[in-house]
Amino acid sequence: MIDFDKEIKAEKKEIQFFAIELKKLLERVKYTPETNITQDVISRLDEPYMFVIVGEVKSGKSSFINALLDPGKTICKVAPSPMTDTIQQIVYGLPEREEFVSQFLKRIYQDNEILKEIAVVDTPGTNTIIEHHQEITEKFIPVSDLIIFVFEAKNPYRQSAWEFFDYVKDEWKKKVVFVLQQKDLMNSEDLAINFNGVKDYARKKNIIDPVVFAVSAKDEIEGQTNNSGFIELRQYIEKHITNGKATYLKLEASVDTLLNINSKLCQGMIIRKEQYEADLIFRHEIRGILDQQEIKTNYQTEVLIENLVAKYDNISQKYKEILSDKLGFFSIISSSFLSIFDKKENLSNWLREYTSELEKDLKDVIGKSINDGIKDIAENIQMMAKLVDAKLHNSKTILPNDHHIFSDLADKRANILSELIDTFYRFIHQEENFYNKEMLTRDSNVSPDLLKGSGLAAIGIVITALMHGVVFDITGGAITAIGFIFAGVGIGLKRNKILNGFISELEKGRNKIKAEVAEKVKNYVISIKRRIDDNFAKLDGFLENEEREIKAINEKQNEIERQFVTIKNDLISKYK
Repeated sequence: MIDFDKEIKAEKKEIQFFAIELKKLLERVKYTPETNITQDVISRLDEPYMFVIVGEVKSGKSSFINALLDPGKTICKVAPSPMTDTIQQIVYGLPEREEFVSQFLKRIYQDNEILKEIAVVDTPGTNTIIEHHQEITEKFIPVSDLIIFVFEAKNPYRQSAWEFFDYVKDEWKKKVVFVLQQKDLMNSEDLAINFNGVKDYARKKNIIDPVVFAVSAKDEIEGQTNNSGFIELRQYIEKHITNGKATYLKLEASVDTLLNINSKLCQGMIIRKEQYEADLIFRHEIRGILDQQEIKTNYQTEVLIENLVAKYDNISQKYKEILSDKLGFFSIISSSFLSIFDKKENLSNWLREYTSELEKDLKDVIGKSINDGIKDIAENIQMMAKLVDAKLHNSKTILPNDHHIFSDLADKRANILSELIDTFYRFIHQEENFYNKEMLTRDSNVSPDLLKGSGLAAIGIVITALMHGVVFDITGGAITAIGFIFAGVGIGLKRNKILNGFISELEKGRNKIKAEVAEKVKNYVISIKRRIDDNFAKLDGFLENEEREIKAINEKQNEIERQFVTIKNDLISKYK
């Protein structure tokens, strides 16, 4: 034989466990309103199935409750003016009494058998002007199990009641019963029109099979029970709610509320994930800009190097031919003879002038090539920073600052982006971000004073200094090495050795220009690229945390949903 008490206790325990897990998740994302509602659901698991009665002021809610529970008693006060300025919860209990649970909640204890299975809650009117009425009613709706909308039978189409219905249906997806109260004030034809009108109105709002009753609390209280309409209403309650079903239905309704809360969080997480994915795309685009501009800059560097090497080769060939002629047998004899009469014709003097002119030609021609070719390289690096700056001002915002769950997160993200924009603006206008002290010390061609206040413009100056410094060091080194060759090798039979040494040193210079210019400029580009990317460290940390949080929350949400669906199906199988 099934022990129903033990079975119910186990179901409650399981619901409570996963409700607490959901509450922890809500606390994690700081979803405070739904956290409080979840706690209310947990606290009310042992309470009876709860009817919440809503409707406009003067629709007859209080009279309806009195007639439903005990026609011979005035449980809820009835008066021509609005009397209910608090929520009144009617529950089973002895002795019969009233107590204020809080400023907005009064509990009325009654010795009534039906109240062992259900509790009834009377709420302020949906059109009331008394402060806090709507607020406290809306706080009670989420933990209700059935909403009974009471309309004045003569006019069931008032806007405030149907707006509140939208809140109940759309926000909390609660089961709803419609009641046309005070039917005694209408003839049967007009009542039928309004009765069918409420059904049609409800269907338009996606209630597939609306449950509607027309009642007269006045007739019920006066003993005219056959005409009051309460017989049909009580039969509905007995068939669908009481007679052993209420406890299971209570738990099912609680699970529905928890599933709804989890669904709200899920909807919020969808937007949060969309924002994360948009930010991730944005971040990839920033990296793409940096990579693309680096590729372009490296290409321009290669073009410039080819041009430098071509000019270097032309000058080298010219001076190689001059040297070859000078070291010819007859030229050497002629120079030796003339040097007897004019010391200026001495070969050593000629060699000094020769190397001096070679060095001057190399520096003049290559220097001009550097100055002509540096523009594209500098512009590409400057464009790298400008494109990033433009991209920053066009990041896509999906998660609004007034989001009902993640407004704090949206504010945090907005602050990070705003700070990033300001920081990056300062970054591109500070010249020290585009050079370092070591570079300025090493390259005497650039002065720190020249760079002050120049920001991005410093890039062209710095690259020019880098290129001049490297090329002139290499050129000067090659000339010095050539001088050593002449000094260490005798003339005459050593002509070929001198020429080969000359050619070898120029070739070394050529190779060093190719290698070192490429290395210096590319390293500089990498350095600037890294410095630009470093500005995004805070955003990167935010996105890494978002990835972890979204994954963890989604996994927990899915687990909670699976468990609640299983529990709900189990409950349905037991009361059907």
